Amino acid sequence: DNEHTIRMLIDWNWPKCFSFEPKEHLYYHIGHALFLVAFLAPNIPCGFLWLRCAAIAGCILMVLWGWFVACSLDAVVWFSLFLLVNAFYVVVLLCKLRPVKFEKEIESVYVALFKPLRVSRHQFKKVLNCMKIVRPLKYQEIYVQEKITKVDSLSLVLSGKLVVSQNQKALHIVFPHQFLDSPEWFGVSTDDYFQVSIMAMEESRVLIWHRDKLKLSIMAEPFLQAVFDHILGRDVVKKLMQVTQVSETMAQSNGCIASGYGDDSEDKPMLVMKSKGTDNGGHGLTALINRQLQDETLPLLPTVALNSGKALIEKVYHVVEVD
Repeated sequence: DNEHTIRMLIDWNWPKCFSFEPKEHLYYHIGHALFLVAFLAPNIPCGFLWLRCAAIAGCILMVLWGWFVACSLDAVVWFSLFLLVNAFYVVVLLCKLRPVKFEKEIESVYVALFKPLRVSRHQFKKVLNCMKIVRPLKYQEIYVQEKITKVDSLSLVLSGKLVVSQNQKALHIVFPHQFLDSPEWFGVSTDDYFQVSIMAMEESRVLIWHRDKLKLSIMAEPFLQAVFDHILGRDVVKKLMQVTQVSETMAQSNGCIASGYGDDSEDKPMLVMKSKGTDNGGHGLTALINRQLQDETLPLLPTVALNSGKALIEKVYHVVEVD
């Protein structure tokens, strides 16, 4: 057998090898031209769809060629199989490439926080799948109680404003598109308790994620993990700056005890001192609200809103009048 094969190779005849058959049918040439177009698809997301669609068109023509021209069952079966495989992947690609739409509130969060960091809509949708609930809060409703509420979620303000306090001392105000518990994201487990209290200053809406579920989800994607660390780290820095503002503002307005200072400051509520007949609203927490609102590039609160906000904070932080 080996000698026969070697003899056939030696006796190979050039003219016999190149005695071509007549030209194939048009279906055959167009089908292979479409395969060529498929192989030229660029390496982009839509390029894969281009490749599959061109391959499907080529397979259809080759099935027609095998059935009507070559009368070859083998060709029909094989190209039909190729057609089905490519059709399946086209459906998968269309599902992946379809536009992802969010509700208005969620869309504003994506545009403000995640889109500038080049997070795709599909990646953000994966993050949203870890969402627990969007919780509405009423005026003066307590969201977190100090040393009572467990750190088992990550919360983002969608609308409204909330005030964060510790030992009945105002720390800072949380505005829309800011996190309520970004400091707890770093190095605090779900078995720990909040060291601050959080209360709504007006009707608000808060997006709440399952904390552990979210961490497990982004752990598999280093890019998303880096994005969250960046966003939350920036949020923590902003809160630290606001806490510093509070300390300075309250020190000026009280003339007595500055927030966070003194050995026994943890056990004593802050007393906001003011004289009768004197409106000290230009300082203290009213001025703080105004300043922080300005920092958020929002218009100043109208007088009515300032008075209601001031009344709320006076109620919470034990404002005392002195002669």
